[in-house]
Amino acid sequence: MPKYFSIFFVALSLSAYSQESSLEFNTDIGLFNSSINSQLLSQSYGFLDVKEKSNIIDALKAENNIAFESNNAIIYQNKKGWGLSLSNHIGAYATYSKSLVELSLLGNTPFKGENLKLDPFDITAFNYSQLDFSCQWSKKIEMSVGLLLGHHFLDATVNEGSFYTDPQAALINYYVDYEVHYSDTTDLLQKPLKNNGYGSVFGITYKDSISNGQIELSISDLGFIRWNNKTSNMYIESQYEFEGINVDDFLSFSDSIIRNEIDSLKLDLQSNIKESYTWQLPTSFRLRINQPLYNSIIQGYSLSIEHRTKLYIIPKLTLEVFKKIKQHRLALGYHTGGVEYNGFQFSYLYGGKKTHFHIYTKQFNAGIPSVNYGLHIGIGIKRVFSNSK
Repeated sequence: MPKYFSIFFVALSLSAYSQESSLEFNTDIGLFNSSINSQLLSQSYGFLDVKEKSNIIDALKAENNIAFESNNAIIYQNKKGWGLSLSNHIGAYATYSKSLVELSLLGNTPFKGENLKLDPFDITAFNYSQLDFSCQWSKKIEMSVGLLLGHHFLDATVNEGSFYTDPQAALINYYVDYEVHYSDTTDLLQKPLKNNGYGSVFGITYKDSISNGQIELSISDLGFIRWNNKTSNMYIESQYEFEGINVDDFLSFSDSIIRNEIDSLKLDLQSNIKESYTWQLPTSFRLRINQPLYNSIIQGYSLSIEHRTKLYIIPKLTLEVFKKIKQHRLALGYHTGGVEYNGFQFSYLYGGKKTHFHIYTKQFNAGIPSVNYGLHIGIGIKRVFSNSK
């Protein structure tokens, strides 16, 4: 990580005599979920009675998401069309089925004779840093290439899972087919920026005019990280049937009977292979249209569609309207899809001659518990500077 800082700041010093350039810092952090609002969550601590369990289950969809994101970036942009950025990205995303929560809250008794489908159950978590170089390839096309330093990651996928309870409760049976990959966890908390892998990334953006407005197409985070040979890789397909423990003679009963049952479950967890693993970043595809309205109240709108592979079940659709008042810009939007529950978003931008300030949130519903499904805040500060001749 220190090497990244050295490369970045040396490049900045070499560009100190540029006619005009800018330096900005962006940060945002957010926690999102697609099904349970903060009002219901506040009522779901400690012991849960039958009604509280039912309220949670009723709020769930067939597939549900919970996510955490944290991004920090320093960006240098030269007037001649090229730029450098140094960033860190932390994310944790989980997709889980309603059936899995039902089994966890209610136990297997209500589902006698049913074959519960427990998939999908996916977890993706990562922490990596990125050094990017961007350039204006033409008037309409901007490209970027970057180096990645992988710190930690987890990628767990249940390809198929089921749970069956005999109608007479004589046995239970489960089947699971899953794979798990995770980086070396040694000194995870003490060294959060430890080097565990290297990779590269590519991005491209196309911009053009359309009906007095602008259209933008972009592909970003098209890349991979090659995690080192301390990475754990588990590929497991397992089926287990439990008919209870038959004890004919209490005098002959010992803990070895229970231990044998537990050992049979542990056998699957021993298939852990330590070797390098190539992980593909969740690539982002985005279409954005900006259009003026020439209205005294609403001066324009933007419509965007974004999809992130492996993370979004359905693409995220956002409609935003904005108004400019001198150096100030206010925008209010509404989004649906992605990993978030449908909701409003808000942003404020101050654009001075030398200093720009931006504050925004993807969760503008945060003050209303019944419609609040997450928390998010983002801040950006930009400084434009030039040298006199």
